[in-house]
Amino acid sequence: MKTAAKILALLSVSFCLVSCGGRQSPYKDGTSYDISFKQDGSVKATLHKITGGFNLTVSGSGRTKSFDSTSDVPWHYISKRIIDLKINEGVTVIGNSLFYSLDKVTGTVLPSTIAAIGRDAFNAETALFATTTNPIENSSDASIYTYKEEMPTESDVYWHYRNGVATVWSTIKIFFIGNSFTYFFDVPALTEALIKTSGEMVDVDYVVQGSAHLTDHANPETETGKKIVTMLNATKDYDYVILQEHSTTPASSYNNFKTGASKLASLVKTTQKHAKVRLYSTWGYESAATERSKTIPDFEKLLRDQYIKLANEVVTIDDVHFVGPAFSKVYTDYKNIPLYHTDDKHQSMYGAYLSACVHALSMIKDIVLDNTDFYGAKMQQYVDQYDPTAPTPKTYGDGISESDAKTLINIAKDTVASYSINEDDSENS
Repeated sequence: MKTAAKILALLSVSFCLVSCGGRQSPYKDGTSYDISFKQDGSVKATLHKITGGFNLTVSGSGRTKSFDSTSDVPWHYISKRIIDLKINEGVTVIGNSLFYSLDKVTGTVLPSTIAAIGRDAFNAETALFATTTNPIENSSDASIYTYKEEMPTESDVYWHYRNGVATVWSTIKIFFIGNSFTYFFDVPALTEALIKTSGEMVDVDYVVQGSAHLTDHANPETETGKKIVTMLNATKDYDYVILQEHSTTPASSYNNFKTGASKLASLVKTTQKHAKVRLYSTWGYESAATERSKTIPDFEKLLRDQYIKLANEVVTIDDVHFVGPAFSKVYTDYKNIPLYHTDDKHQSMYGAYLSACVHALSMIKDIVLDNTDFYGAKMQQYVDQYDPTAPTPKTYGDGISESDAKTLINIAKDTVASYSINEDDSENS
């Protein structure tokens, strides 16, 4: 009986290997498949082991074979492990269902020889980067983007190389909600200008009101509340919504802070497809710190801890922009840089620039903030260009020197790299 059972088990395994179309076959670095239309080896797909999975490289000349379904392609059994796709010059037609199952591949550069793409050859989440201006017949769900090195005026139509990676020219949409800690020296416009002069498409909106609390903005009956509701209902394309609370409320009335931020975050998540809600952690200043018998950095840390606490308690809040710690660093180590306005409370031109750097780096981690044309008197030109009706004050005079700007940029970089909403982070302790 035991011998019969063993024979039956072996027959079952053999049947599975045959009936499953070879899906149990081993795969390894260098495994190659003939996917040519005539099955003559003229087009091949080869697996290459890379960090995190496999690359699939298609090479040869001519058209590929079409398949009736995604389960028929020879690499279907490991499609979840293929994270990169390369199609070499010479391939002219991509057959039906060929790469549809590669849902870990977010995009691939098409060779200039491509003339046609078959039905279900790619899924809708795969970006196709064309290297030719010749028309490509596309029967798949994927979008084809045209190469353009210079920043275009149209969003989501063209692509370019960004740090060596094929990237769609897509507009980043940002919405600031706050008060004078946002509008003094126009932090939204400075953020927009920094991002644009760094080669990214961006569109920044804001709703601000002096001395406003987030509960004011969250009230649909207030002037700003009505405006916020209207703006959020007018589009579904915001990528980031940044909430800035009154300068002392997180420390003096945490429950009000939580109520206002939670209501606004919920409204954002209801109206926007993929927006990230971020909190704008502000800085300490003399009068508020003295009132609490604290130093300015200690009061900033008290605020920061409340922002971190809220981000961890409210699921609709995604992260914090740590402007406050950057202020504390400059205040402590670079006393020659005047961060504060004449009232020793609001941000100066330097403080606004530092704030904008933190915001930009928090949203676009590898952005390069070193365009020297942006410093000096041209700061006024850039802000006027992007936000001509901004609230006062926004007179920049001679602007910021290149050396001071680079100092502020480096502090912003270090701050973004060092702080997080992880309450166990050593920098936050």
